[in-house]
Amino acid sequence: MNTSTQLSTKTRLVLGFGVIISAILILIIVAYFSISRINSLSNEIFQLDHTTRKLIELRSDQNRLTVLSLEYLINKDAISKESGRNNMKTRTASIETLLMSIDSSMISFPQQQMFFRTISSDLETFIKNNNTFITLVNQGKTEDAGNFIKDTQDILYEKIRANIIRLEKQLDDIATQLDREDLSLTNTVDFTIILLGLSIILISIFLAVSMLSMLKKIAGEMRNGVTVLGTSAAEILSTVTEISTGAAETATSVSETTTTVEEVRQTAMVSNQKAQSLMMSSQKAADSVEKGRESIHAVIASMKKIDNQMNIISETVLKLSDQNRTIGEITSSVSDIADQSNLLAVNAAIEAAKAREHGRGFTVVAQEIRSLADQSKKATAQVKEILNEINKSVNQAVGVTEQGIRTVEEGRNLVSQSGEVIESLAENVEETSQASVQISSSNQQQMAGMEQIVPAMENIKTASQQNVTGIKQAQAAAHDLNTLGQNLKQIIEKFNL
Repeated sequence: MNTSTQLSTKTRLVLGFGVIISAILILIIVAYFSISRINSLSNEIFQLDHTTRKLIELRSDQNRLTVLSLEYLINKDAISKESGRNNMKTRTASIETLLMSIDSSMISFPQQQMFFRTISSDLETFIKNNNTFITLVNQGKTEDAGNFIKDTQDILYEKIRANIIRLEKQLDDIATQLDREDLSLTNTVDFTIILLGLSIILISIFLAVSMLSMLKKIAGEMRNGVTVLGTSAAEILSTVTEISTGAAETATSVSETTTTVEEVRQTAMVSNQKAQSLMMSSQKAADSVEKGRESIHAVIASMKKIDNQMNIISETVLKLSDQNRTIGEITSSVSDIADQSNLLAVNAAIEAAKAREHGRGFTVVAQEIRSLADQSKKATAQVKEILNEINKSVNQAVGVTEQGIRTVEEGRNLVSQSGEVIESLAENVEETSQASVQISSSNQQQMAGMEQIVPAMENIKTASQQNVTGIKQAQAAAHDLNTLGQNLKQIIEKFNL
């Protein structure tokens, strides 16, 4: 039986029993909730019946209280009056107790409870009026007491009595409706239980028929399988004979393969020696590349230091240029002052000439000032020439510094490129070294494999010889398998499904 048939059978069994279990669960749930509802309805009916009896008892107590009031009015004997008053107190207490009990029992019926509270209010008024009646009788106002009963108590009595009867009828109607609902629910539950029971029976019958059909199908497939088993056993017997012939040919091929493996082993030994030499050369190259890498790193660090120093020199020269520019500005200012001093000296000499004798001393001072101004102007001109020469030198230094910075930058770039080349070379050498190690390792593994293949081939030769013996045993097993298939066929035929 194939996998799809197994899955189909399993699915059908699970679905069948699942439907039965689901139907039973539904039956239990429906029965549980229906019984709960029936119990609830029964409790409500019982409560209504109990409340109705209490209402009847309340009406009886009211009648009895009215009778006792009339007797209290008629009796003249003090002892009888005292007994009647005690009886009225007892009856009044009973009425009050019944009012509380009935009110608490009508919680499930709010509309009737509100109506009953109106009756309770009237009854409380009736009891208060009865106390007023007793007071009138005790005061000897018999006629007023009789009129009070006729005009007030009798009207209130009839109203209370009618309302109680009306309430009793409402409760009876509710109880009748609940009885009908209870009966309807009971009939529905019975019908549902019967329907579900019949469904479970029909599903069980269908499942039994399906299982019988599946068993018949399985038996047929097993019968076909046994037939195929017998045929296969015969084919296996024929195949085993052919394998026996092939085993002898395999033994000859194994001998030839052993000789070839020995030749391959010699070749692998030569390759292993070459790989060892290549690995040693790669290791030396890797060491040289590592030293070159360290040298390049040191050169790069030196170039960075030179670059930093050139930047410092450039900044110093620029500062010197700024200072020369400032000195030039100061020198220009001094030259301007000298010109102005010379002009003032000329003006002073003119004024001294005008003053004649009095300005002769001032003329000498003016000439000295003019002489100093001329000397200052000449000194300023010399300073300007010197500053111009310094500016030319500074500009040349700036140009040389910038050229040095560019040269350092180019040198650093070249060193970086050289470092990259050496890094790439180091990677290539490292890959070559790893490849040589892998080649050496592979050759060693090949050597080890060759060393293992030779005894393995000997084992294969021995195994080939053992296969001949095993094939003979397989031939006997195939014969036993054929016999087993025949026996299974006879056993299946006994179960006539």
